[in-house]
Amino acid sequence: MVTAGGRTTGPSGSAIPRLVLLGVIWGATFPIARLGVTTGADPFLLVTVAFAIAAVVTAPLAALSRTPFPSARRLLESAGVGALLIGGINLPLFWGERYATGGAASVVYACAPLVSVACVALWGAGERIGRRAALALGLGLTGVLVLALASGGAAITSVWGLVAFGVGAICQGSGAVVLGRLRPSGERLWGETFQFVGGGAVSLAVLSVVAPHAALALNPSVVASVLYVGVVSMAAGYAIFFHLVHRHGAVAANEVTYVNPVVALALGIFAFGEAFAPEEVAGLALILVALVLLNAPRPRAEAKPRPPEASAAAPPRLPGIAP
Repeated sequence: MVTAGGRTTGPSGSAIPRLVLLGVIWGATFPIARLGVTTGADPFLLVTVAFAIAAVVTAPLAALSRTPFPSARRLLESAGVGALLIGGINLPLFWGERYATGGAASVVYACAPLVSVACVALWGAGERIGRRAALALGLGLTGVLVLALASGGAAITSVWGLVAFGVGAICQGSGAVVLGRLRPSGERLWGETFQFVGGGAVSLAVLSVVAPHAALALNPSVVASVLYVGVVSMAAGYAIFFHLVHRHGAVAANEVTYVNPVVALALGIFAFGEAFAPEEVAGLALILVALVLLNAPRPRAEAKPRPPEASAAAPPRLPGIAP
């Protein structure tokens, strides 16, 4: 774990429980969202209603917290980030799950940490990736590819599903970096509420063009899917995610996408009867090793005194890890 500018950029031991909890919440979202889409819900209407539910849940909490109401500029910034981050993650996910299982979707979204690394390296003005971080990210990507190859034949029925999930992973990886830069002190509840408003506005605009007469079938599967996505995945899940971005950085927060496939594949196989290939065990093992490697504490080395000007000039490192 290292710090840059007074803010933690690498995951500490305290981040692991939150990463696992968020991985369970979001990992379950993939098959549960697919359940709603395949049992009578238009994907864009489902996610639009879920955005509304999430905003309705967080707004009273924001009012009860008695935090100062933000300026119009900050609220617009939050809505804009929400359009990219939350809207950009969920709209491609729900649409793409017409063509792929929840497990396959979670596998593609596991590329989000790599997108964050690329964005931080591009925008970070000298930030570097340590060797251990590079190794861990490489192992994670290898595990994702193994899972994709192992499950692709039965789990993905159209290339458009892969394209949609790829767009979502790019939005998640880049959006988390943008959020960390705009809100270095963290996103408060009013900001979270307006992120859902921003995501919902994009979703509603897409819905009005693509499926203006869409409807939700009010059966138990659809209702349960909408409520889970709105209350648990969005309202609770993004609160945890924003905390991780603030405390540990975008790359560390997006490591949750390495946990998602484990939960999504297990739930999809045992609860929803989704396809499974034995080779997926190897992919899951690589992903778990990558997560452990990226989060393992480094032995403390004795600090060597350096001139003040040399310390000031040293660029911060990405999570993980000095070469």
